[in-house]
Amino acid sequence: MKKIRLENTEKHLKEELKNERFRKAYELESAKVALAQKIAELRQEKHLRQIDLAKKLGTTQQFISQIETGEERNLTLGTLIKIAEALGKKITISFANL
Repeated sequence: MKKIRLENTEKHLKEELKNERFRKAYELESAKVALAQKIAELRQEKHLRQIDLAKKLGTTQQFISQIETGEERNLTLGTLIKIAEALGKKITISFANL
C-alpha cells in the first residue's frame, strides 16, 4: 500500500471514499466507533467502571471493554437496550439523509 503523508490524509480519504466498497466499510466502522464512544461516555457520566456496568448487565468487564473499543461483533439491539436502561437512557434510532 502506498505511504501517505499526514497532511495528505484528508485528500486521500476523500479519494478512497469514491470507491463504494471502501465507503460502505468506512461508514460502518465510523458508526461502530461513534456508538462505542457514546456508551463509554455515558458510563463515565454515571461514574461507573466497566466492571460496574458489567455487573448491572450480568456480563463481564471484558465484554464491556469490547463494546467500548468497537471490537464486539455480536452486539444486538437487545443488548443495546439493556445497556441504555442500565445507564438510565433509552434507545432512539434515526435515519439521516445521505
